[in-house]
Amino acid sequence: MVSKLDMVLTIGLYPDLSALGVAQKIGKKRTSYGAVYKLLRKLNAESLVVVAGEKYALAQSQGAKALFRMVYFCFANSIDYNRVISGKTAEFVKLGFEKGLIEGLPFDAKTVKSIVSVLSRHGFAVVESRKPFACRIVYSRFLQHLVEYFGGKVSVACTSIADCVDETFLNSKLEKEFSAYRRAAKEMPSFDEAGFIHSSLSLEGNTLTLPETERLIRDNIPPASKPFKDAQEVLDYKKALDKFLYGSPLTEDNLFAFHRIAMNSLASGAGEVRVQNVRIRGNPDFKTPDYQELPGLLAEFFKSAKKLGEGRKLSAVQLVERAAFLHNEFQRIHPFIDGNSRTSRAIFTKILVERGFPLVKIPVGFSDQYMGLTKLSRKRDDKKFALLMKLIVLENLKMASRKLEYA
Repeated sequence: MVSKLDMVLTIGLYPDLSALGVAQKIGKKRTSYGAVYKLLRKLNAESLVVVAGEKYALAQSQGAKALFRMVYFCFANSIDYNRVISGKTAEFVKLGFEKGLIEGLPFDAKTVKSIVSVLSRHGFAVVESRKPFACRIVYSRFLQHLVEYFGGKVSVACTSIADCVDETFLNSKLEKEFSAYRRAAKEMPSFDEAGFIHSSLSLEGNTLTLPETERLIRDNIPPASKPFKDAQEVLDYKKALDKFLYGSPLTEDNLFAFHRIAMNSLASGAGEVRVQNVRIRGNPDFKTPDYQELPGLLAEFFKSAKKLGEGRKLSAVQLVERAAFLHNEFQRIHPFIDGNSRTSRAIFTKILVERGFPLVKIPVGFSDQYMGLTKLSRKRDDKKFALLMKLIVLENLKMASRKLEYA
């Protein structure tokens, strides 16, 4: 059955189609023409689409544009927009924003389960307890736009989830979840490579959607409507990860080889230490070292990385904390002209994968939280960043365990 949001997405992506053209784009047969036409008339009455002759296009109103942006965001990240973009979901999210922690069932159990299952799958919600039910909403601009679209302005009790979770509780959950994952993954480890690549590169502005990334990696078919450089960036990153993540130690030579392959599209500077000073675009508060300091800083970095593999065995919590520090340290050193952030995420993930963790992607619901403590941060905060990464790793472990359970 075609939904209102299916139509908004199709018309937004392919303006000036006839009703039959819209039906064909959605994949409906001629027998569905009548239903599509009625829905188009309804959208026109709601001022979401306009019609000129027999051609339909997205209305230029703020409401129509806001709805299309939300639907496309979900589409790009393989989120079921028909479940997320609804008044009931917005009401639930608004409650979570205002309370900080939702305790008990605000709606009937079936509705809450449906909402939470889709939100938590993409990192927009963190379930702290199922019986009794307790859940936190992870603040993001997308969720704020969702609430505003359906219900106006809202106050947010906790914009930074790292300020609100109980660290002792989180550490205990992380240890238990890692142990459970290790038991489940003995025969069948879970690696979502396409998801990791998409989440990492989308943070850098890559325009490929998750389905397009999956198809490119699986079938080597680039999307015709996207820039060639974005498709090549995905393939280069995959090639670099395949060589770097598994087997080779975290040394300067191996890391620089990773960067050389991953940033193959750079005109110059791939796999080379920068010989000029750089700034983070749009964030003057992010200070990068003078290029003349880089040799000494890198030497200290790799000394710290080497120590990680020596001495006593570390717990899951300690591993994530150390990996988070090295992620933050490398990103702050910023040794390359470009590609420092994706390299930092590769370092973080390599450290954990080598010790039995799944690939750790940044769920889309956590993207704003992650960026706010990295490239968009006003000051460095290793403790808060480590706490956020422990929470992200925990959510990745939960998702990986569920995949293994249903495999």
